[in-house]
Amino acid sequence: MFKRTYGSGLSATIICASLVLSACGGGGGSGGSSSSGGDASTLKAGLYEAKVEYVNGASSQTAVTYLSPAGDFTSVFRGGAGVSIGKLAFDTTRISGVSSDYRQLGPEQLDPTGFVEDKGTQEGTINGTISSQGSATFSTTDAADQVNTNVTLQRQNLISDVGISLKRTSGTYVKGESEVALTIGADGSLDAQYYTQTTGCQLVGIEALSVPDASINVFDINYTMSNCTNDNRNGEYSGVGYFIPMNNQQMRVVFATHNGKVAMRFSGAK
Repeated sequence: MFKRTYGSGLSATIICASLVLSACGGGGGSGGSSSSGGDASTLKAGLYEAKVEYVNGASSQTAVTYLSPAGDFTSVFRGGAGVSIGKLAFDTTRISGVSSDYRQLGPEQLDPTGFVEDKGTQEGTINGTISSQGSATFSTTDAADQVNTNVTLQRQNLISDVGISLKRTSGTYVKGESEVALTIGADGSLDAQYYTQTTGCQLVGIEALSVPDASINVFDINYTMSNCTNDNRNGEYSGVGYFIPMNNQQMRVVFATHNGKVAMRFSGAK
């Protein structure tokens, strides 16, 4: 998990996430990140800033982590060059879990359509300690049981505690220059067509987007991708996402998912 990733320039997903986190965090308290208090037997769902330190001496990195109430999580690295998707479990003050890592090997390989093609061959394992409902530290190990990163999670309260509903967030979200138009129905259905010839994917989901807790700004998402020009991109996807309320009643949706072969990120505004 959280293997070294590279990238130059911020993707649309990371731009949105970093802007929101910059506005929310920094000083603790009710308007910033959560650092103490509450029942430390679980992490509260929401958006977290993950600071990743590599034991091999590589430069540290920061990722935005979306955590659902069920413990499912998606971590997207700044620069759009890597995604980790997995599940966490909590036992008193202990945290454990597994993840799959997807990454690009260099900035020239960043895919503007949001796909991350290179997957690690083994799942990573996670073990650590919960400090509070809004913070935790853990280490990640590879298939050889070697620790490769030490990670600190810090919840971002302002964006995490924005209430959401499918009725409020339904509509059509456009990515890029009409590159993708994703329609979210009030029943959680999804429909989108990728218009670029190099992608050609059709995204469809029935009751695909669900909001586990209307007071917390994260949602679970599952859908099918078909007719892609790259066959690895076809299949059943799952992941986690969130919404960003914007000016003039606008809304932005951000999520990252995977199908076991590739990962993809989406950020679009309506």
